[in-house]
Amino acid sequence: MSSEFRLEIYGCRGSTPVSGERYTRYGGATSCVRVTVAGREIILDAGSGLALLGRHLVKRRLRDGQPVHAYFFLSHVHLDHITGLPYFAPNYFEDATIWMMGPRNMRFPSFEATIDNFMAPPFFPVPRYEMGAEFHFSDICEADTVFFLRDQRAPIQLRAGHPRHQAAMPPAASVETRVECLRGYNHPKSGVNIYKIVSGGKTLVYATDTEGFVHGDRRLIEFARGADVLIHDAMYSEERYTAGRAATQGFGHSTIQIATDLANAAGVGKLLLFHHDPANDDDTLDQLEARGKARFAETQMARQGMVLDI
Repeated sequence: MSSEFRLEIYGCRGSTPVSGERYTRYGGATSCVRVTVAGREIILDAGSGLALLGRHLVKRRLRDGQPVHAYFFLSHVHLDHITGLPYFAPNYFEDATIWMMGPRNMRFPSFEATIDNFMAPPFFPVPRYEMGAEFHFSDICEADTVFFLRDQRAPIQLRAGHPRHQAAMPPAASVETRVECLRGYNHPKSGVNIYKIVSGGKTLVYATDTEGFVHGDRRLIEFARGADVLIHDAMYSEERYTAGRAATQGFGHSTIQIATDLANAAGVGKLLLFHHDPANDDDTLDQLEARGKARFAETQMARQGMVLDI
């Protein structure tokens, strides 16, 4: 089993991509995080940053001759989190295998149907059935855990609390990595999935597009308890969040204070502030990062291109 557990930020902007000299240090692409763990490529969200990640994976494929195997875990299907999917270059390679897991919603009968309706004419000229890769889709919710086993490409999705699934639970010694899910109901209109990746005794929690509650989000605090790294939404400054009639309370996003309070309560090792307001330029994000560090010392503002070994 490889001990590698590395995250790379390919996009950390919220709502819409931005560009220009005022956004060079933190980047302008929307949410996409690559997690290389135990030799696998796990991809958290598929915002505009996914296009560059796809090109990197294809470059490696052409250099080494090894087919791409990618495992997507999508938090939800707002446009800024899926806009990169049609431009993910491995989609068009016949030897690529792509697993996509995400939440079902009220509009379509399955997560697969949601993606197929987005990634098809008239919105995009190439429907998925014309792409070359082999795709595997799965709805995933809070009851589910996804297991990655040694010497097995395909993941196993089980419900630990169900008697029928308990009998199929893999032996702990065979599990390289597992991904757990927490459903967040504080993002309009259908909520989000929050993910926890556990491998080799280390833990990463990805909690974007979430908004705090009075006394903190108790469920998320427990879910993130003791994590080595917590990636947490911190889209708004306190001033923007409470700006009278223009306040962003209830929009489903957090502030520096909400994120750092949760990091303190959960006892995490490091906090990465994520899903930056497109109105916030580099200098503003520098100031907000300083605010975060004053409240939780191991705080960093996520930057496009950041690489972190866990």
